[in-house]
Amino acid sequence: MTTTIQISEDIRVGRQIEIDGSLCNVEAISFTPAIEEKSKLEQLIEVMSEELIEQETIGKRDDGSFYWRASGEPLE
Repeated sequence: MTTTIQISEDIRVGRQIEIDGSLCNVEAISFTPAIEEKSKLEQLIEVMSEELIEQETIGKRDDGSFYWRASGEPLE
């Protein structure tokens, strides 16, 4: 029986893959537009964050979290 699964990250694909303890043969793989869209959204967030940091609207802490410069409140 053929099954289609979607895995969005942390995967190694070879001739076989283990799913829930069962060894399954891999016949084909592809990178879907959903994965590409996620990547593009991450890039957009990165670019927009950099722009807001340059404008001194937001800041970025050492732990990678962002905050409003005017109030010091964290961005959530």
